[in-house]
Amino acid sequence: MGWRFRKSFTVIPGLRLNLSKSGLSASIGGAPLTLNVGPHGLMGTASIPGTGISFRQHFGSGSQYPHNGSPPTALPGSYPGRIPAPILPPGSIPSFPAETYINTAPVEEIHSSSTELLTSATLKELKNLIATAFKQHEEISAELSNARISKATAERRFNSWESGFLFRRLFKKAFERRREMFESETARVAESEEQLRLSAIATEIDVENQQADLYYRLRDHFAALTESAAIWDIKTRQATDRFHERTTAMTKLGRERVRFELGQCDLIAWDQEVPHLHNAKGGEIYLFPGFILYRAAREAFSLIEYHDVTGTVTMVSFQEEEGVPADSIVIGQTWARANKDGSRDKRFAQNYQIPIAQYGAVALTSENGLWEEFQFSNLQKLLNFITALNTFTASFARVAND
Repeated sequence: MGWRFRKSFTVIPGLRLNLSKSGLSASIGGAPLTLNVGPHGLMGTASIPGTGISFRQHFGSGSQYPHNGSPPTALPGSYPGRIPAPILPPGSIPSFPAETYINTAPVEEIHSSSTELLTSATLKELKNLIATAFKQHEEISAELSNARISKATAERRFNSWESGFLFRRLFKKAFERRREMFESETARVAESEEQLRLSAIATEIDVENQQADLYYRLRDHFAALTESAAIWDIKTRQATDRFHERTTAMTKLGRERVRFELGQCDLIAWDQEVPHLHNAKGGEIYLFPGFILYRAAREAFSLIEYHDVTGTVTMVSFQEEEGVPADSIVIGQTWARANKDGSRDKRFAQNYQIPIAQYGAVALTSENGLWEEFQFSNLQKLLNFITALNTFTASFARVAND
């Protein structure tokens, strides 16, 4: 059909993702023209229905960079954890006498690189397709909103004369202009609604039985992990001066409570809920069957292969001054001001004991710049989730480049 109000409009064909033991593949559209997105770039296949005749054309090249990442790994539960001390809000604990000492150790900020750098080489073409469709969808959504406002105004002006007797007969030309304006805005709304429907990527994700079973187990373990009493995003890390600060902790952590949940992302129109990791200082993370989606803003996102991500799980002994969560284990005690041997520093009259809680921590990194760290009150649930993630990742092949 011909578009009357918005000429620069592209119908976005359906997107089909398939995850099997051989890896992820994507196809766009269907016969007689299908586009395939993969590590070798964009391939087009034209076919004549009923004849078995087809023609294939290569439109672009994939990246030449190899993959050097490895799937997340869980270290044994006996891994010797650090004993970090948190950064406390003023007034939350009894104050000690004023000290002139200031910790000059550098503060390490934990955050990922920009979304322009994070995307895996084999997923760049797929990312470009999703970005194009989403941008057009957003533009049409804004136009539709304005069109509905204009239609409401035109309808109100038309109805105010159409339902009366005097003005529509005395000012016939002006009344016809109001009618034409109302009909035009009505048509503009209808066209924008149709274009909005056609600009959305209708996504189908097919997962072979083995990968499907493992993915949904992964999702179940993630759902259990979301029920941890506390989940923190680790934002900063700073070494302590144990002598001057009178602490047994080697590291101070800046952290913030976040939540994990099963949810959907409007970039990928899939009817299933996927694991969603909220992030206090960077992009949101979604675990789809074929890739990890990292989203820093509405139009700033990356697609990352599971095999590109390296993960490290550690058992952490944490000096907890904010209250130990109900599902955590207390493994010891220390003092707010301690001697080198860990005993109480008796020079401080208001010295008090601090529980040492056992937590789990995970660091997710990639060579392209992914770097996110989280801490969990329930170590066992984290280990269960990471084990399921490893098993799922190992069930399909890494996509190879030329």
